[in-house]
Amino acid sequence: MTQNRLFGAPMALWIAFFAFSDLMLAFPALDLTVSGWFFEPQAGFVAEGIWWERLLYYSIDVVLIGLILALVFAWWRGRARVKKGLGRRGPSGRQLVLLLALLALVPGLLVNQGLKENLGRARPISLAEFGGTQRFTPAFVPSDEGGGAFSSGHAAAAFFLVVVAVELASARSLWFVLALAYVVAIGLSRIASGGHFLSDVMTSAFLVWIGYLMLLAIWPPAAANSIASPHKE
Repeated sequence: MTQNRLFGAPMALWIAFFAFSDLMLAFPALDLTVSGWFFEPQAGFVAEGIWWERLLYYSIDVVLIGLILALVFAWWRGRARVKKGLGRRGPSGRQLVLLLALLALVPGLLVNQGLKENLGRARPISLAEFGGTQRFTPAFVPSDEGGGAFSSGHAAAAFFLVVVAVELASARSLWFVLALAYVVAIGLSRIASGGHFLSDVMTSAFLVWIGYLMLLAIWPPAAANSIASPHKE
């Protein structure tokens, strides 16, 4: 553990994550309350099936595939420029591998294959409180309901875009603002449609950011690979 850091992530971030976790465990009804803001007894969840909710739901796969292809192409173009004696533009090989590893390990392995497949938390839309038949389970608590609510795969994948913006541009860039806006839209749409609780969305965001910082600690930026990124300044 380095000074004020644990596994590469600032202690303040760990404290915030565990404080949020403790809050949701101590007051699990907060999840029901927030979801209830988007539920009408006669109509169900207000965003369920609406065109913009469906558009956001299906957009994440298209955005991720497009982003991965764009990153690989930009890296290839950058190598070609270096071979011609020109300055590199685009991600370095290290950055490309780091970002793809993060996508595979956190949204892919930890969230979708680990938490969602094994905790079994029922989705809001399936709960008896919202006209369904399944039982509510607090965040982080294993359940036999067979659901896939915890945590949110869509939110994890969307927050990956924020990491890409920070890694390749900066937290003050337009790309960061656009990525953050997309994350907020995805998160709200998943809650408003009854697909996820607030804790599902927030936990995924925490996990992706912590995972990113842990990978940075394992594989820090090298001066030889520096490009226009916040880590070389």
